[in-house]
Amino acid sequence: MLCVLAVLALCVALVPDYWRARGFPLDDAWIHAVYARSVARGDGLSYNPGVPATGETSPLWAVVLAVAHLGNADAARAVLVTKLLGFLLHALTAAGLYVVFRESGRRWAASAALLVLVSPHLVAASLSGMEVPLATCVAVGFLLALRSERSGPYVLCGVLGPLARPEVGLFLFLLPLVVRPQPGWKPVLRRWFHAGVGVALGGGAWALWNLHASGRPLPATFYAKVGTSNQLPLLATQWAGFFRLVPELSWPGPVFAALVVVAGGVLVLRRVPPTSPERLAAGLVGVALVFCSVSQALLRHPASQIFYTQRYLLPAIPFLLAAPPLLLGRWLEARLATRGPWLATALAVLLPLALATGLPARLTRLENDAHNIDDLQVQEGRFLAKASPGDVVWALDAGAPRFFGQAFVVDMIGLNTPELLTEGAQAYLDQHPPRFMEWTQGWASIQPDDRSSGMRGVHRFQTTTDYTVTREQSAARRLLLECAPGTGGVYARPPLRWRYTCATLHHESN
Repeated sequence: MLCVLAVLALCVALVPDYWRARGFPLDDAWIHAVYARSVARGDGLSYNPGVPATGETSPLWAVVLAVAHLGNADAARAVLVTKLLGFLLHALTAAGLYVVFRESGRRWAASAALLVLVSPHLVAASLSGMEVPLATCVAVGFLLALRSERSGPYVLCGVLGPLARPEVGLFLFLLPLVVRPQPGWKPVLRRWFHAGVGVALGGGAWALWNLHASGRPLPATFYAKVGTSNQLPLLATQWAGFFRLVPELSWPGPVFAALVVVAGGVLVLRRVPPTSPERLAAGLVGVALVFCSVSQALLRHPASQIFYTQRYLLPAIPFLLAAPPLLLGRWLEARLATRGPWLATALAVLLPLALATGLPARLTRLENDAHNIDDLQVQEGRFLAKASPGDVVWALDAGAPRFFGQAFVVDMIGLNTPELLTEGAQAYLDQHPPRFMEWTQGWASIQPDDRSSGMRGVHRFQTTTDYTVTREQSAARRLLLECAPGTGGVYARPPLRWRYTCATLHHESN
């Protein structure tokens, strides 16, 4: 507990403005906040008020965050509670790993847990408003459930796991290969059955909701992102991920390579007992590598030092960070026994301390990312707070504009407006003529039929610090445009093109 409080206090001391004045480092976190607020108000998973939507890829996270929005909480209180909830789940992840590894010796179990607790990237993710800390906590929960002989806990894991993050369900079927109370395939198949029952129940309920809301069984994010986010070849994505992104998030390249080699050797050597902590740690390294490979294959994102890309791999990072003390701890103790136990203890402490040196830089980047989002999406949302609920805005970043704004938001990416991912997209847009349109260079083009009077800029948003949310510097500024009533034109987001006709009636602003 003292270590948890110390890390939290250090986070507050390093970036006090992030706690006092900043929101979140991704607009996606504001999307989670929209759904969480809707759940707190009893409207279920709705994006626009009273309209069921499928943009929430982590329904369990929306339920957890609903606590932050109870009692009509203002934005500042909801943001603070969200950050604290995320850090609490992060701390529970570290504590859970300590329980799992305790049988290998308290010294090395504590070292493994502390490595996770002070990880710069995991700490930053826990304070981001995103579902990463829930996903890591659930993954460690799977490990704890596998220690029980009863089927109920693992069935429950199957129900909740994919609702925390869909790809986290992969752990349900990988971890039984590592944690086996008995040799052979029988216990593995039994656990797979338990997981399958849970996934069928939880995933089935979620699929029914998605069918009700959009007519499709999967969340809109799947249809909008998977396989279409970019065209990077599979092998290029894997290479960049394992040689750049994974080492960046876990251990430096040479250390990561050595970890993979040692873990592989432990798994291959038969003289290592199957129930030993070394075998468990090596197995978790293998599970983490498979998870990262699958995530990269699904999304094909270029490896880059931005949180938007990193978050897809972060659920596996605790297993990579916690492995070295378990793999090498007892070996080091045997080699250092003649020099006294203090040297092994010093090494167990130095590992987390060395990793924690990256916290100042990572948290500074977190605060700046949030500053960027505050300058752009949040300011746009606050501007739209003056609009009428009867107005419609066509937006590209649809989190903060919906959370703070009053207007009905059409998500032009389709994540929260699944109708845009269907053949009926044009008809839906015709039914929701815009008063406002959001424009960002490189994201979309708006071509009014009447260039002289069809559109006017009502507000320009610009970052006041270096733009670090993505590498696309053009995204550091955006325009909010207002349509002239009844005018039309073409809205293009390649390869898609739609006609628009602006609303003929502009409602009075608040």
